[in-house]
Amino acid sequence: MVDIHDMKIGAPGPFLPPWDNALKNAKTIDSLGYDSMAFPDHFAGFIPEGIWTPDITPLANFQQSPHTYYELAVIMSACAAVTENVQLISSVTEPLRRHPILLAQTFLTLDHISRGRTVLGIGAGEIENVEPYGLNYSGQVGKLREALEIIKIVWNTHEPFDYDGRYWKLKDAVMSLRPAVDGKPPPIWIAAMGPKMLKLTAEYGDGWIPTSLTASGYGERLKVINNHRKKFDRTGPFTAAIWNWCILDEDQSECERMMNTPIARAFALLYPGVEWKRLGYDHPFGDGFHSLTDYIPMRYDRQTTLSAMEKVPKEVLQEFYMSGDTEMMIKHLEAFAKQGLEHCIMWNASGMFDLGKIRSSYKIMKEVIAYVKG
Repeated sequence: MVDIHDMKIGAPGPFLPPWDNALKNAKTIDSLGYDSMAFPDHFAGFIPEGIWTPDITPLANFQQSPHTYYELAVIMSACAAVTENVQLISSVTEPLRRHPILLAQTFLTLDHISRGRTVLGIGAGEIENVEPYGLNYSGQVGKLREALEIIKIVWNTHEPFDYDGRYWKLKDAVMSLRPAVDGKPPPIWIAAMGPKMLKLTAEYGDGWIPTSLTASGYGERLKVINNHRKKFDRTGPFTAAIWNWCILDEDQSECERMMNTPIARAFALLYPGVEWKRLGYDHPFGDGFHSLTDYIPMRYDRQTTLSAMEKVPKEVLQEFYMSGDTEMMIKHLEAFAKQGLEHCIMWNASGMFDLGKIRSSYKIMKEVIAYVKG
């Protein structure tokens, strides 16, 4: 159990144009008392272009495509340079597009720019960012394991080394950049959901950063990680984190209205098929559907997506989104704290579903932060 007043609260880092606004938003997040900014590492977004239209989302009036992202390391570097306090977390990158040595070098560079505020959030990769671009999307867990081994080697040696893995074979490899503080490389937080990844997190991770879990589901998986950590005799610091989608309003009926907007329903299709089945429903893309390994939005036409959106039940929406007023959001956080959550990235998605809710929803966020830090 974690005392809610010890919990850290983060926000998504800016990742969209225009550039000046991105840096301004980073400074604002830092000044408002957030503990972290978390940055996605995407080529493609989660929404098919066929439904990126003003009748589905007001954002289509301002953003040409749902597949618009600044490059991870560049935006993290820029935000690190204009902030002083927040941690900067990749949420998350992977070793399918970025070679392990490049990841090691990039995140040590970020460690210097941020003066020790960088976290390497890493996972096994999402198919939408890999397969369409001619890259091999197989052996993801094995590749991640080898990448983590290589990163840890290169962060702890100055000498050329060899590595004879299944996926990477290195000969006389060297990368001698050291952490900003000697002996303190960036912590590694791993995005994990399934048994193999949870075990990998326990073996190599300094933290865990999944997404879209109920409090009870979170607690069950954290227990698995902690049990594995004991077996691996890992006693060092470990941060239990999560990235959650949030809808905020003082009126719960308004939260429910925003949940039922077309774009909110489209995002809820990301909820795994196994969770739909647990709630008594069939996912329109199949019971075994998991967005990380199965979903390439560019291959779903408008009508297919609209038909699927219509089938999203209330129960799925209520689990996928943390929603409510200040009091309810605090209750949500307390439920997670009881399960061991220490660091919550709260993506306030309210403005994505109703532009008129931007200011009022961030007022609630300020109140939540004030309570947690009180």
